[in-house]
Amino acid sequence: MAASKSKINGLTASQTKDIKKVLAGKREELRRSISHRKNRDAGVDPSEIIEELEQAATGQHQDVQLRILDKEVKLLREVERALKKFEKKVFGLCEGTLEPIGFARLKARPWARYSVTHKEELERLQREQSTLRPGR
Repeated sequence: MAASKSKINGLTASQTKDIKKVLAGKREELRRSISHRKNRDAGVDPSEIIEELEQAATGQHQDVQLRILDKEVKLLREVERALKKFEKKVFGLCEGTLEPIGFARLKARPWARYSVTHKEELERLQREQSTLRPGR
């Protein structure tokens, strides 16, 4: 009985503390990376590059960097969303079912919004809908 009382949303206090620490670290890592990419890429002016091949390579590099930056910004939003859940006392609960997500999943992906079962169901429904759309 004591073990069940010490769990909140399926997690022990120690597990909750560990995940919150990982999320806070990831948030800082992403913030530094995003800032670094923005500052570094702002210094490149393609008009100053003379040769066409160098311009093409620089353009490709900038495209890749923008895609990476976009992914990092999206992940930062997910991490910040997860951290806000601690304040609301709903961290660790599936947004679809309100059931505990499970420590193993949260340890692997601390910003997870859904339990494995619910996420699989959402993906299955999405696949079904995409096969039903005309033009596919």
